[in-house]
Amino acid sequence: MKIAIIRTTLLKGSGQVRVINEVSKRLRKRGHVVNIFSREIFDPIPFSRKIPVLYDRIPVFRGVTFGLKAGLILKEFDIIHTQYHPGIFTGNVARAFRRKPHVSTYHGFAPISQFRSAKKRLKMIDHRIGHFLHVRMGVDHFMPVSNYLREELIKDYGVPEEKVTTVYNGIDLDRFNPNNSGDIVREKYNLEGHKVVLFLGRLAPYKGIQYLMNAVPKVLKEVPNVKFVIAGSAREDVLNLKDMITRLGIAKAMVFTGFVPDDEVPQLYAAPDVFCYPSMWEGFGLTPAEANSSGVPVVAFKHCAIPEVIKDGKTGILVPPRNHEKMAEALIYLLQDEKIARKMGMEGRKRVERLFTWDKTVDNTIKIYEKYFRKENI
Repeated sequence: MKIAIIRTTLLKGSGQVRVINEVSKRLRKRGHVVNIFSREIFDPIPFSRKIPVLYDRIPVFRGVTFGLKAGLILKEFDIIHTQYHPGIFTGNVARAFRRKPHVSTYHGFAPISQFRSAKKRLKMIDHRIGHFLHVRMGVDHFMPVSNYLREELIKDYGVPEEKVTTVYNGIDLDRFNPNNSGDIVREKYNLEGHKVVLFLGRLAPYKGIQYLMNAVPKVLKEVPNVKFVIAGSAREDVLNLKDMITRLGIAKAMVFTGFVPDDEVPQLYAAPDVFCYPSMWEGFGLTPAEANSSGVPVVAFKHCAIPEVIKDGKTGILVPPRNHEKMAEALIYLLQDEKIARKMGMEGRKRVERLFTWDKTVDNTIKIYEKYFRKENI
């Protein structure tokens, strides 16, 4: 099959871009032809192609222009696979004018209330309205990345159940495994002799770093030698972390790495005793799954898709959303009991091997492709 994958922007460090790269790479290994089309490419991945548009600083106009321009050139492809709004409009155009099967991966949208920036809120409102309209304009099948998002498509967007199949994201089991060494990371950030808690993600409000930081003083009272490694950078909607650190008096316990290059991430996951992910919204949760795959237990909030990724009490501990007190207690428990922490980490690895591999993701994706490819060729 010839497959066109559409996402309007390929951002550096984006989880969705990582998904596109991993899936397309494995599709090509199986003999399929894959091209990725985008309006902006900040993170070049193999076989990606930029489709420039006029007036690309005008949000709605550029989305419509890209959709029309890209959608009309896809006549050579057997399947159009879109990712996120407004790329879904491109698939609508290709289906309507080129009679091409259109499937769409649904990654979901973080709640508008989680963003402080007016610009970001307006962007998310635009995405939600656009997606609500476009799901009714020509999508043959949806592939949400969790059952949580499957229910959202059915209940909130009115998509018929028979048009929705959950296709979990995968984890690279070779890259993220318990045999990796975190020695380089521990040496680089002077972590020797310390317990380590790791956070990896964007420093945006909805990723919840503020809840972890509020938990730090309580953790330090019980585990004085702990260091909190905060890995990631701010792109927009930035929190004032300096004021929080000063107010809480936790500067000596904090290590900020900034952006971590992709090739260093496996060693980063190998360094901590516990991975903490206090995100206020996740459609799947790649980073906690990668931590589990690395043999590290996870502490996170019990909501959205996180309970599908982290098994509470087995591969980590899930606590009530926004409750930094309970988060602190969970961190203390795992930091003080190495045996339990190690057992949860190993159980996490087994669960990832069973449920979240890229081969499973691609197997399930191809099944959906073939269903509509066969219809087109009968």
